[in-house]
Amino acid sequence: EWRDWANLTSELVEDIAGRLLSDDVSEYYRFRAVCRPWRDHTADLRARGALDRRFRPRNWVVLTISPDAGPRRRVINMATAASLSVNLPALTTHCHLGAVDGLLVLFHRITKAICLLDPLNNAVTEFPAISISSIMATVPPVMAYHFSMFFRSPNSLNGHSINGACLDESTSPPTLVLCMRDDQSCIIVAKPGDPHWTLVNQGKLYHSETMGRVMFHSLLSQGGRCYVASLEGSIFLVELGPLPQLVKIIDQHQHATRDAILYIRIISYLVGGSNGRMLLVRYWRNVEHFGGRGAYNQTQLFTVGGVTGRIEVSEVDIAGRTLIPVRSLGHYAAFVGMTHCMLVSTKTFPSIVADAIYLGYSYQLSRKFSIYYLKTRRAEPPHEFVLDENQRVVPCARPCNLDQYLVCYVDRKHRLSGPCINHLAPCP
Repeated sequence: EWRDWANLTSELVEDIAGRLLSDDVSEYYRFRAVCRPWRDHTADLRARGALDRRFRPRNWVVLTISPDAGPRRRVINMATAASLSVNLPALTTHCHLGAVDGLLVLFHRITKAICLLDPLNNAVTEFPAISISSIMATVPPVMAYHFSMFFRSPNSLNGHSINGACLDESTSPPTLVLCMRDDQSCIIVAKPGDPHWTLVNQGKLYHSETMGRVMFHSLLSQGGRCYVASLEGSIFLVELGPLPQLVKIIDQHQHATRDAILYIRIISYLVGGSNGRMLLVRYWRNVEHFGGRGAYNQTQLFTVGGVTGRIEVSEVDIAGRTLIPVRSLGHYAAFVGMTHCMLVSTKTFPSIVADAIYLGYSYQLSRKFSIYYLKTRRAEPPHEFVLDENQRVVPCARPCNLDQYLVCYVDRKHRLSGPCINHLAPCP
């Protein structure tokens, strides 16, 4: 029986589009691409920009070994394993710094402006340029000297300092939160249309043991809010109003000794878990600095390169302000890095090892292992990378496996220089 599919009622078109959108935003795109009448009765996502939370490509990640690759990229759906080839012209003028909710965080090489790019429809949302003078203009006079210590030179603030991003839904439009590392160790926030970025006040959270500042290490967007973990595992909520500040949720200050921070004895990562859970992965290195081997159950310890450590996984109870030990990740694996952290289903991707922690490639070089198995307390050797003719980091074995892409995805620092090259494993 013939049906006039193009001229469905607007109510029916909207109902079908809504059902497809609840499955994945890519299905919504496919539906709109069928014919003009269906497009006329559904929202144009490019016109809405990249910040409408209903249409964000949350399950999609852009896979690339080198952030300096061309504008043609491969995106993969981490929930379904579907993949697409996309052309992203903005990458010819911008640096790709990371991602948040599937949106790419880009830095313009000349203007220093930040933008968010939707990789599925090329919609761009502009944010202010990064400038020390504009940030310092938002700091109260009585605190100006204190915050000026973050910025020791006019060139100290640039895209290479950005390593971590969140979106906070408590404002309209949503606020982009950026983590500045290196010498800055601070957090800045802005909304589209703002004239400048605003520095987040750390207030009384500074500790003399940690050289006068909180050493941030991991950011996570969860439930529409932005959470931050320090190296030792303290967790903070970014509270935007009326003055942007950090609110401590969980205090692990007892571990924040100067030695532990200075020599990075503890590394903590926030990971978005299944069913809206928040996980904290902590790697304790050189356990002799935390009571010695006798202070722990020997089954909790492992040794790599003569260094004894332990890895623990906890669920973050925000309401109870506590950490609940987690013994197993089940059929999931956690990829943890400086820029991103993600939980990957091994049912969707059988090549990934279940119940394991994968280190981002940067830390693999210094920590001398790549995968840690929670059940057997065993570690694998690092992935092997070399520099190609363009001085870009590439795996020794090609084509790349998914885990090789993901350990690069969770770490922004893909390009190596200077002494770091000596830590690369030799190509077989």
